Amino acid sequence: MTAPAPVRVIALSRRGVETALKLKEAVNAQTVYLPERLASGMGGVEGVEVFDLPVANLIGELWGETSAFLMVMAAGIAVRSIAPLARDKKSDPAVVILDPEGCFAVPILSGHLGGGNELAREVADKLGGTAVITTATDCAGRPAAEVWARDESLSVENFDKVVTVNSAWADGDPVGLWIDPQLPQGCREIARSLVDHVELLTCSAEELAAYEGALVAVTHRIITGLDGKALLLRPSVLAIGAGCRKDADPQKVEEGVLNAIEEAGYSSICANVLASVDAKANEPALLQLARTLGVDFITYTSGELKDIGVPNPSGRVAEAVGTPSVCEAAALKASNGGKLLLEKVSKDIWTLSIALCEWKGSGN
Repeated sequence: MTAPAPVRVIALSRRGVETALKLKEAVNAQTVYLPERLASGMGGVEGVEVFDLPVANLIGELWGETSAFLMVMAAGIAVRSIAPLARDKKSDPAVVILDPEGCFAVPILSGHLGGGNELAREVADKLGGTAVITTATDCAGRPAAEVWARDESLSVENFDKVVTVNSAWADGDPVGLWIDPQLPQGCREIARSLVDHVELLTCSAEELAAYEGALVAVTHRIITGLDGKALLLRPSVLAIGAGCRKDADPQKVEEGVLNAIEEAGYSSICANVLASVDAKANEPALLQLARTLGVDFITYTSGELKDIGVPNPSGRVAEAVGTPSVCEAAALKASNGGKLLLEKVSKDIWTLSIALCEWKGSGN
């Protein structure tokens, strides 16, 4: 598992050095960076590094390896330094600027998904200062859609609709929440945290079609036209069972399986796990498929799979690997008691099946 990127502190004034050192302790930051002119007496201080290049260059070097920056400097310097580096809210680190005394902590980038708002509140509390939060939803006392989704373990598919929903909340306009009725019962529990912030809360397809306000839709299915109408949030509820020929072309298996999932009407973003028989544990094509899906690849022995009831058992498969089903049985086994959504699809070099898992969101 990849270790989280560190928090880093940069100070540019003599009065800001003490604040920077306090910040390091307050949030367990990895390093405090100081320019050479402020380094007197800092030799040998653990976690302090001296730099002699322009601060914008330093920030550029650290940008992709940092989860959050605490910048004790003028806002103008910080903004000019990060402007060429900022890409999108999904990948940018949080940036919080502070005055030299630490009286004010102002998140200026990735306040929501990057955690900048939370970090500003944390450091302000520990330093006895004030967090200055400017994001519209926070100021309106409303949730931010992307943060709510993250906290509920939902993946955002169409980030362009985040702005639509957040703007509606910030402006006091109506927002609706539709939860796919075909999802496991547990998925409906996520509505509890939004019930005070939505005008419409429904599982009805008719109400979904008729609703004209900003809309949040939680579903594992691909529904024609919904991506243009709603913010799509994807729960990880699909157990993918798969098999393939020995040494099958990884690219062909990946393309074929992903296309088949979509053609079956499901979003691969909702994959929870990839499962197969243990004879395929080191199969390059399946290992690559798991990486692409962003899920664990688990395998079962033929003994664990052979007695699972499936709609399409095969004597030929049983002779080859000791179980009459690989993809269907593995999907059902991995779903931990779920139902089969997609029966075996078989192409020249791969097989696929999908089962519905119980919901394993943030509360589970």
